[in-house]
Amino acid sequence: MNVASTWIFLILRAEFLALEATGMVKSTDAEDIISICPNGTKGEIVRIADLDISLPAQPPKKQISGYGKPNHMQLWERISMPEELLRIKSMDEWAEMPRPFREKFRPYIEEEFRRRREGFWFYNDGIPTYITGRHYMMLQWTRMDIGYPDYLEFQRDIFVHLAACEADPRCIGQLYTKCRRSGYTNICSAVLLDEATQVKDKLLGIQSKTGKDAQENIFMKKVVQMFRHYPFFFKPIQDGTTNPRMELAFREPSKRITKNNKTTQTGEALNTVINWKNTTNNAYDGEKLHLLYLDEAGKWEKPTDIRDAWRIQRTCLIVGRKIVGKAMVGSTVNPMDKGGKEYKDLWRDSDPEERNKNGRTRSGLYRLFIPADMALEGFFDKHGRAVHEDPDSPVEGIDGVDVEIGSRSYLKNERDAMKHDASEMNEIVRQFPFTTDEAFRDSIEGSLFNVGKIYEQIQYNDELFPNPVVTGNFVWKNGEKDKEVVFSADPNGRFKVSWMPPPELRNKVKTERGKRIAPNAELGVGGVDSYDLDATVDGRGSKGALHLYNKFSMDHPSNTFVLEYASRPPLAKIFYEDVLMAAVFYGYPILIENNKYGIARYFESRGYDGYLMDRPRHLMSSSAKVNVKTKGIPSNSQDVIQAHAHAIEAYVHDHIGANYETGEMGKMYFNRTLEDWIGYKIDNRTKFDLTISSGLCLLAAQKYKSKVKPSNFNESKFFRRYKYN
Repeated sequence: MNVASTWIFLILRAEFLALEATGMVKSTDAEDIISICPNGTKGEIVRIADLDISLPAQPPKKQISGYGKPNHMQLWERISMPEELLRIKSMDEWAEMPRPFREKFRPYIEEEFRRRREGFWFYNDGIPTYITGRHYMMLQWTRMDIGYPDYLEFQRDIFVHLAACEADPRCIGQLYTKCRRSGYTNICSAVLLDEATQVKDKLLGIQSKTGKDAQENIFMKKVVQMFRHYPFFFKPIQDGTTNPRMELAFREPSKRITKNNKTTQTGEALNTVINWKNTTNNAYDGEKLHLLYLDEAGKWEKPTDIRDAWRIQRTCLIVGRKIVGKAMVGSTVNPMDKGGKEYKDLWRDSDPEERNKNGRTRSGLYRLFIPADMALEGFFDKHGRAVHEDPDSPVEGIDGVDVEIGSRSYLKNERDAMKHDASEMNEIVRQFPFTTDEAFRDSIEGSLFNVGKIYEQIQYNDELFPNPVVTGNFVWKNGEKDKEVVFSADPNGRFKVSWMPPPELRNKVKTERGKRIAPNAELGVGGVDSYDLDATVDGRGSKGALHLYNKFSMDHPSNTFVLEYASRPPLAKIFYEDVLMAAVFYGYPILIENNKYGIARYFESRGYDGYLMDRPRHLMSSSAKVNVKTKGIPSNSQDVIQAHAHAIEAYVHDHIGANYETGEMGKMYFNRTLEDWIGYKIDNRTKFDLTISSGLCLLAAQKYKSKVKPSNFNESKFFRRYKYN
């Protein structure tokens, strides 16, 4: 075996074994702190995306790169390889160099392997800064189409978070919801190559929204090209062409010919492969994967469903109960009907604060989001920090061009320029989001309601300080039912409240013919979307929803929703009691759908059926008897469905977003409801609990009108579809 080849392989193998033997693969369960130090040291604890991550211990100051320089001159600087080594293109050429030459540069090469494994410390504007080994490899040794990348602080967070995902034995990988042009494809391509060139007998895979994207845009244009520019000492033995199309295989060829036409026996190879697959749910089914990159996961459209695909692909990363591989999943988000919904579900299932008894999230992934203003190209100072707020004076940019305004102001200016074109503004917000809610915005094309005004209201609510909404629960005072209801603030509560009646109007008692009735019916009303079953098979049934609404008043906030509730307690009776307590506290009558009669029976059994509204006269068909008293309204009546949607449409026009005449903003502060209105599908209403209950409120608040005439309902003729020019 070639001595130099043996030496380089042993180093590679040692690095890999060291990773397995150290704290790199363990998290501190007792404190739930994930250590990413390959040597088991513990330093500063940083919190990223709800993970507490322990960095390696800081070395002595003199060992940190940049020590002794003025702060402003301390920054990341790539150091070129010694000129004598630049001429060497392979390990075979290295082996042919004189021994003194090899001994001279052996410490340099060994140090690069150490940095690759342990990471790197440098001073950045006076601050000791740690980057992981993978991050170091990308900055120092991974040449891209734009050259070697700059150090960007937000990418450091991505790498640290990824290291935590790799280190935590409970985690299958990272799920990154991103803005456009944040460099995640480059990061993942660099990580794939870094891993593949140092592990033995492994398979690393790539999938994207199409097979062509996986092959051309990631595998060939990035991974292969990155490898071609690797220094010789990081290049394992390779089998095949230097410009492969299907796989990059680090297998041993039968023989190799050096530049001097000498045949060499290269010895044992890594036997590791990077390949790509077409975009199908079962692409890697049956394979044992070490590392998997799923690109543009928020854009996978049916029949390839990212959730279904992940259910299969994750099994390729697990053997029994042991996680043997990791995944990198990232994307901007498509509209909900073009893959966005499935990706959103995956995001919801990847919350590290919601784990099963095995300590895993439902998906097995840990999610990460970085706001667009922290990752916007062109808005970084020379130290790689985001210039997201307006600077007092121009800041020298990392590209040498002064940055005069902050990225947040820049993006807001882009949004403001499109405020009269809601469709375009919505796309800007979706592609460059400040929050996850913005990242998961749906397309507004063809929406039933004026989504431009709705998003305008949402943005206003997000920036409102102080926000009037308080979260909590209603309870019977001292546990004595039917006495007095009180509100208890609780950040994990089921109710969101923006206004409460003055004390003299709370818990009022009014009876009529010996029955309790709602005493404040002239002030407000409520609407409920109920359920009858205690639990569903998948545990994800429709939620019970409640809204309370203030009618027009000179003394109190009027024409506004004041309470929102969306929850599914384990027992339906708990939901019914929640609704009852809110109705008693406010003294408002409640309108229900009469196809779910469990709540009506419960109110009756508790002596509060007088709080449930009869079917409003203006929602009766001409054939109905006026004197017939029926609790609630039918949910399957096309006339009622039409009136329900029309009520919300009118309310959005009149009371949501900026008033076209006065410029005043609406006072609807419940973003969950606003977002539910955006996605509402009139022909598939069952999933939109908050839309149903809020619409019932508006129907209940309407004054008597002429009776609804039967009609041949045609939604496409009745409603405007909001498309903007």
